[in-house]
Amino acid sequence: MTTIPASQLVNVIPNVLNAGGNALVMNGLVLTQNTRVPIGQVLSFPNDGVSVSNFFGPSSEEAEIAAVYFNGFNNSTQKPATILFAQYASASVAAYLQGGKADQLSLAQLQALSGTLSVNVDGYVRTANAIDLSSANSFSAAAALIQTDLNSAPPQAAAVTGAIAPATAAVTASIAGNVMYVTGVTSGVLVAGAALSGAGVSAGTQITDQLSGTPGGIGEYAVSIEQVVASTAVSATYGTLTVTALASGTLAVGQTLAGAGVTAGTRIVQLGSGEGLTGTYFVDKTQTVASGAITASATPLDVSYDSVSGGFVITSAIAGAASSAAFATGSVAAGLFLTQATGATLSQGADGTTPAAFMAGITQLTQNWATFMTIFDPDGGSGSVQKQAFAEWVNNTNKRYAYIAWDTDITPTEGNDATSSFGNIIASANLDGTCAIYHPAGGITTPAQIAAFICGAAASIDFQQTNGRITFAFRGQDGLVAGVTTATVASNLIANGYNFYGAYATAAQQFLEFQNGTVSGEFEWLDSYINQIWLNNQLQLSLMELIQNINSVPYNAAGYELIKAACLDPINQALN
Repeated sequence: MTTIPASQLVNVIPNVLNAGGNALVMNGLVLTQNTRVPIGQVLSFPNDGVSVSNFFGPSSEEAEIAAVYFNGFNNSTQKPATILFAQYASASVAAYLQGGKADQLSLAQLQALSGTLSVNVDGYVRTANAIDLSSANSFSAAAALIQTDLNSAPPQAAAVTGAIAPATAAVTASIAGNVMYVTGVTSGVLVAGAALSGAGVSAGTQITDQLSGTPGGIGEYAVSIEQVVASTAVSATYGTLTVTALASGTLAVGQTLAGAGVTAGTRIVQLGSGEGLTGTYFVDKTQTVASGAITASATPLDVSYDSVSGGFVITSAIAGAASSAAFATGSVAAGLFLTQATGATLSQGADGTTPAAFMAGITQLTQNWATFMTIFDPDGGSGSVQKQAFAEWVNNTNKRYAYIAWDTDITPTEGNDATSSFGNIIASANLDGTCAIYHPAGGITTPAQIAAFICGAAASIDFQQTNGRITFAFRGQDGLVAGVTTATVASNLIANGYNFYGAYATAAQQFLEFQNGTVSGEFEWLDSYINQIWLNNQLQLSLMELIQNINSVPYNAAGYELIKAACLDPINQALN
C-alpha cells in the first residue's frame, strides 16, 4: 500500500546543530539488480543469520552484504535488526511468476502430476491441456516439459498485410554500465530493440528503452549488456514494419512476427505511427520483406527450475513495461506451487529507470529507512553520472536520507584536486547527504561491503543509551580489509571529499578503521547528519501524535506550550 508522507502535515526543517545528540537505529536499504526481488517491492529481512542467504543463495552478493551489515561496528551495544532490498532496473526487465517451494515434493510425487495448466503472460493466456511429468527425471527436466507444453500453440494476436524495411541510425555515444549517453546524431533515429555496433561495443547489445532526452536522438538510453565504451561512432540497426491492412486482432509491443521472408524470432519492439492497427512499427531485426501476409503471436515464454528458492519460474521472454505475469490456474497449478495460495509470487516487467524516478517510487512504498547503497556500480566503473543523479535526489529530500556511495575511481588517490572525481564533484556542488567512499576494486573486501559496513554502523547506534552517539571515524569491523594503506593516498582522498577504510599503525600496533567520517553538504560530518535524521523523525512523530490526540492546537501561548511538551521527550533523548 502506498502512503502519503507525514511531512505534508508536519515538516521539520533541519539546521546545523552543535556536535551533540543521540541517534536512531535506522534501517539500511540496499539496491540490487538481482531479479529475485520483485519489481515495485521492498523486501525486509531480519537479522537471523539465514533469511537473506535462504532467499538469494548463500554465495550471493546480497548474502555477503547482509553479513557485513548485520555485524555493525566493533563494540557496538546493539546490532541492526533489519535490512531492506529493492531491485533497481537499470535496463528493461521481464515479468515472471515465481513458484512456491516445489522442492518439498519427492521426484515420485512430481512425476505423478498430470492435468491442465494455464498462465497469463504478457496479456495472453497460454494453456497446456495435457501436462504429463511422468518422464521427468529431475525438476529441471520437469520445467522443460512444462515449457514445451505451454508454448505448443502460441496465441495468435493479429493477422495483417505489411512489409518490413531495414532501418539504421548513426550516433556518437559512450556507454557506462547499462546506460548509453548519446551526444550527437549523424543520421536516423534510435528505437528500443535496435542492435548496436561500434568500437568496443559488446556483441549482442541492444537498446532496451530511452531514459531521457530528445525521443530517438540525443539523450540517455538503457542497453541490454553492461559495459564501458569510450565516446565513439555507434551504429544502430533495426527494421520498420509498415502495416497497410488489418485482417484481425491488434498489434502490440512484444509480439513475434511470422510470414514469408520474415526472419525467425522477429519481434515488435516499439510503436511508430501505428497503435495496434495500420501504421508503422519498429522490429528488432533488420531485414527486407516484401508486402504480404504477416501474423503476430504471443512470444513463447520460458520455464525453469530455481534450485535456490526450490520453485518453478515462468518468465516472459520479452522485457519492459509490455511484459506481465499472473498466477497460474488449472488442475496441476497448485501441485506445482504456481498459485498465490501455495506461495507463488509475481514480478511485473519494467522499463529501465533513473535514480530520481526509482527513489521517488521507493519512498511511496516505505520510508522506514535512513541510509541506502547500491551493490552494483551505477556507472559500471566509468565516470559518475548515475551516482551524481542519486546524490542529487538525496540533496532534494530535505536531509531525510543518506546515500552511502562507493567508488573505485583511482584519480582522487593520485592528487588532491581531482576535479572529475565523484567526491570532488559533489563536494564542490555542496550537495547534502552523500557519504562518498573510495575502495579499490578486486580486493578481498569489496567496495560494496565497506558501504554496507557504514549502513550497518548507522543502524547499530543505540539512541536510548547514554552517550550513545558515535563518530563514524575510527569505527571498524573485524574481517574487513583496508583499501588505503599510505598517508599520501589518505590525504588526497580526504582533500577530494572521500572517506575510506584504512590501515593505521603506531610503533607496535595496527588499526583498521573508517576515516574520516564526512558527508557532503552543510553538516560536514556523517554522525551529525545521521543524528538529525533521527531527531527530525522523532519530532515529526511526536507532533503527529499531538495533533491526532487533541481537538486543536490554539495559535497562542497555550498552543506553544502543547508543542513544547510534545517535543520535550525527543529533545531530552537527543541531549542524553
